[in-house]
Amino acid sequence: MKSIARLLFQNLSEGSITLPFPERQPIHGEYRGLVHNQPDKCSGCGLCAYVCTSSAIKVERTAGGFHWSYDPGQCLFCARCVQRCPTHSVSMETTRPPVYQIRGALNQSYEIERKKPAAAAAKPVPAPVQ
Repeated sequence: MKSIARLLFQNLSEGSITLPFPERQPIHGEYRGLVHNQPDKCSGCGLCAYVCTSSAIKVERTAGGFHWSYDPGQCLFCARCVQRCPTHSVSMETTRPPVYQIRGALNQSYEIERKKPAAAAAKPVPAPVQ
């Protein structure tokens, strides 16, 4: 019992020796944050929504284009959408998301017009064989 009391008094007399944590922990180099879509690059193929295992990304066709939406509350941050996007319009942030207090405050939604396909180059007419 004496040794416990001595250890207790010794710890109390030395004071606090723990170091304070930094304001925010450093971010690892391979951190995956919120998903972002660049509407000007997006083709509306819906592949990002197809590979999204948690259904955080939804692509719905509309009359003049499509509606792209993302709910980070459902996202698993697996980056499959980024890996599968053929136009590289989907990316992930490398910083932490902002602090929010309203549910759905970080949701993203875009109305994107359907892009016309690029005109195919005119095929040369073969010369008649004689």
